[in-house]
Amino acid sequence: MKRFALLVLLSVMILCTLGAQDYFFEHIDIAIEVGLDNSYHIEERIVANFSTPRHGIYREIPVKFGKVRTTVEDLKSSEPITRDSVSPDWVTFRLGSADRTVSGLKEYRLSYTYHIGDDRTSEWDEFYYNLLGDGWQAPIKEFVFAVTFPKAVDPSMVFLTGGAYGSTSQRGEYSISDDGRTITGAAQNLSSGEAVTLRVQMEEGYFSEVVPFVDRTIPFSIAALIGAAAMVAHALLLFTRYGREEVFVPVVRYDAPSGLSPLEVGYLADGVVDNKDLTSMLFHWADGGYLTIEEQGKKQFLFTKERDLKTAKAHERKLFEDFFAAGDGTTVTLKQLEKGTFAEAMTKVKDLVRAYFKGERRLTDPVAERKRTFALLYGAISAIVLAVASTIVEAEGELVLLAGIGLFSFGVALLFAHRITQTWLVGSKFKRFIKYVAIGILLVFLLVIALTIHAGLLERGPLYSLIMALAQVGAPFLLGVLTIVTAKRSAYAQQQLEEIAGYMEFIKAVEKPRLKLMVETDPQLFYHVLGYAIVLGLESVWAKKFKGIAIEQASWYIGSRPAANALFYSALSTRLHAGVMERAVYSQAKGGSRSPIRSSFGSSGFSGGGFGGGGGGAW
Repeated sequence: MKRFALLVLLSVMILCTLGAQDYFFEHIDIAIEVGLDNSYHIEERIVANFSTPRHGIYREIPVKFGKVRTTVEDLKSSEPITRDSVSPDWVTFRLGSADRTVSGLKEYRLSYTYHIGDDRTSEWDEFYYNLLGDGWQAPIKEFVFAVTFPKAVDPSMVFLTGGAYGSTSQRGEYSISDDGRTITGAAQNLSSGEAVTLRVQMEEGYFSEVVPFVDRTIPFSIAALIGAAAMVAHALLLFTRYGREEVFVPVVRYDAPSGLSPLEVGYLADGVVDNKDLTSMLFHWADGGYLTIEEQGKKQFLFTKERDLKTAKAHERKLFEDFFAAGDGTTVTLKQLEKGTFAEAMTKVKDLVRAYFKGERRLTDPVAERKRTFALLYGAISAIVLAVASTIVEAEGELVLLAGIGLFSFGVALLFAHRITQTWLVGSKFKRFIKYVAIGILLVFLLVIALTIHAGLLERGPLYSLIMALAQVGAPFLLGVLTIVTAKRSAYAQQQLEEIAGYMEFIKAVEKPRLKLMVETDPQLFYHVLGYAIVLGLESVWAKKFKGIAIEQASWYIGSRPAANALFYSALSTRLHAGVMERAVYSQAKGGSRSPIRSSFGSSGFSGGGFGGGGGGAW
């Protein structure tokens, strides 16, 4: 009873499978004539049986096998051919017409030349071809083939395999003609996905008319390496001649840089107009008597304009006017700053700051600026040239990957060098160290990826892979760094930075006795310096200098209790920065605006393991 039930179940499954297949191939006949140049003229006769109307059939023929790329030429058919662009590794086309359908038996004939050429193997020649690929989507009732060679072959070196992909069992029968030149065979009742592969091995030189393949990867790679080295050397020479900065020896100065507001000092010091630079101006204006700051409650501030700002600098006027325009023109609160258009105005202010440092106040040397264009071009060129040389045989996906690695390394170098050079004066040594470590880890990661592509995908030797990977990551990175450091400071920028560095030394290193004397002469000294200390990141350092030194309460600060403590105003700057500028302009200004500165001989092969074949189905 159980056996009967099992038979019924199997029968149902078979019927369901047959019912789901609305077509099959009655007969496939393939005739191949092999040429001495290792090209195959192929004629196929395919008889399809459609139980439901279909437009016709389609064929898929692979044209890449390992490192060898083949071609399909002179494609002809008894039916209209529609070529489909699916993949560069396949030739895909349809036979039939989209305007009509066919039912029942339908014969299709097609012919083409499959050109392999040099098989890149120096130990033997072979015919290793999938007579029937594993990509056929329907059963094949009968398969017949005939392969004719230009010269006799050794019968002991003929192997016919078939079945699912990877099978080494013989599928079907074959025979060899008396002259040893023609192999014929047949197989019946093949399921979809089954392949039939013929492998015939010959001595090296059988294909006497093959044009030898010349791998130009090594000479092209050597040329590319020399070219990349020359580009790095030239960029380095340009840096040495035009990009070296003047000797920088700051002298301690007790006055703020002449003619510069804290906003401008912040921009010159780190190359960015950021929100902290804008915050510093509140204290600078308050110290100048232009506004008062009233603390009305936790995170509640009222700013009152005492008089109009007198300055010829457009960016300062814009910042001051738009600050109070967020309120009623005379007063403004934190909530009004958050809801108004102050954030949009900050973008314009940053543009005006950059515009201010043009002409006679330009920050870079024009000659050095022009010369660094070479390094910029070299960085992109080296990344592409090295990638092309590495993949000259297979200029496909590996080319894109390697070029992308080189260009990414170049871009990272531009960003990294820009930030390091812009923050050398005010940046933290620990933060710089962290950046160096991070960039080192990233470069090692890129090197590992490049090595994997060379050794794994391109199957190159370890020494070649290491040299090219180092070049493809290292050369663009070096050129990116040289692009940035060749941008030499102008004489104006050199002078201003020397003054800023000297003023920083005063803020950091002034001794308490001297500071006491200075306060006696100028009781408001702490407030005069505070705005500059904020943009230089020294507000806490400056405040701690006043431990034990009495200062007057700021005339511009109104609070619930008197405040005559330097640390209080240092903390106030932090609170105003977080509560006003960051909250008011966070969405548009938090980033700031940066300044210009193979198989073995004698094996049988396996089903589906040869050239050609592919598959087909109905459409």
